[in-house]
Amino acid sequence: MDDTHLAEKITLFRQYGIGLSEENAVLLQKFADMMIAESKIQNITAVTDPDAIWTRHFLDSACLSSYLPSEQSKIIDIGTGGGIPGIPLAILKRGSAHTVLLDSELRKIEFCARAAKTLGLSAEARCARAEELAQDPIYRGTFDIAVSRAMTNGAILCEMAIPFLKVGGKLLAMKGKNYSEETEGFGKAAKKLGAHIAEVVRYEIEGEEKHLIIVQKDCETPAQYPRRFAKIKRSPL
Repeated sequence: MDDTHLAEKITLFRQYGIGLSEENAVLLQKFADMMIAESKIQNITAVTDPDAIWTRHFLDSACLSSYLPSEQSKIIDIGTGGGIPGIPLAILKRGSAHTVLLDSELRKIEFCARAAKTLGLSAEARCARAEELAQDPIYRGTFDIAVSRAMTNGAILCEMAIPFLKVGGKLLAMKGKNYSEETEGFGKAAKKLGAHIAEVVRYEIEGEEKHLIIVQKDCETPAQYPRRFAKIKRSPL
């Protein structure tokens, strides 16, 4: 992608109130190229058009950046898959955040690790199940922000994500146009885990409606959570 196209992407981000430096635009384009190449080998993304990757993946991810702490912070991307939204956020927050990219599929995590190294990011790619890793004292209660993009329903996501957070930390859950609290169950689950829904933000990316559910942790999560996944799935909070 030449300088003109990069300038167009910088302008696109600016239209949404997001600052994007030329250096970070170059890194995002490198990541797009890696995603397209890897998608010929494994299912990293169904979106392989370069412009669509910028809007549907990168711009959407970048909309979370204003909700991240400005100071040094720790972020965990739960169910990162091919690195969305974690890697774009790590690019945008270079120097002020350390990101853990978490997924249970080894090949996807291996791709994320290669991408993070190639792009020079402060990011750890970890292959594990969220409900198991959240019981590890190295990770439990240590993150400022947990992010996840359309991984599972709200009640299940809360149980897997909130234990990772510090008190005062936030879960940023990305949902589509059909978000409904009645079917997602964020509020009820969050309360049992020591948290509450702080805000539900409706926004649009190039005419497509999105929702961002922000859950804030108020106190320590009871030790019995998260449960085993079979129980989480069978009996959501």
